[in-house]
Amino acid sequence: MLTLIRCLGFPLALVFMLLTVSLGSFASEPVRAKVVCFGDSITKRGYSDILAPLLGVDAINAGVGGNTTTQALRRMNQDVLSKDPDVVVIFFGTNDSRVDNAKVHVPLDRYSANLHEMIDSCEKQQAQVVLCTVPPINHEPYFTRHDKAVFDRAGGLDRLLQQYREAVLQVARERKVAVVDLNQILLDEPNWLSPDGVHPSPEGVAILAKHIGKAVRPLILDR
Repeated sequence: MLTLIRCLGFPLALVFMLLTVSLGSFASEPVRAKVVCFGDSITKRGYSDILAPLLGVDAINAGVGGNTTTQALRRMNQDVLSKDPDVVVIFFGTNDSRVDNAKVHVPLDRYSANLHEMIDSCEKQQAQVVLCTVPPINHEPYFTRHDKAVFDRAGGLDRLLQQYREAVLQVARERKVAVVDLNQILLDEPNWLSPDGVHPSPEGVAILAKHIGKAVRPLILDR
């Protein structure tokens, strides 16, 4: 090879310098971890846009308004698995717990089974998982849009949210995956909520990214 380079008239010092620069550029540009943020309209609000620079990752917003875990499973291949993620943040429950709408409501046993199925699919692709519990809801604005009496017959909104929270925590224990207990964490972050009582405010989007980022960071460092 060196004889060929000499024959072609290239100074050896220049060749070695170019090789060193090329190899150095490859070393200085590691492949960024890919995080898919899989959820409903709370995710769609865009905490992924803050998560990306916060962690130095490629963060994909796979949030769809109104989605339950049952609906989300139908789009998981296209919206999540096809992206070849390193980490998937699974954040559902606000719509699953809608006992006031039989077409939307996902009972607790089915909700847990759906989460297990999502984790199965991620693990088959060697993607790590972060689960999030359903966040708190402000009753007053929420019940301007939903029938409070139906929730009361089911034990009340807070009891329902607690049951869905416990389902997520149980799945996380069984599957040994990371979990962000937003149901409890956000009680100390009152500014996270927008006036509608469900979705994050602009400040709340950053708050979600901060707390979810704490769970994602060690997973991308372990890649």
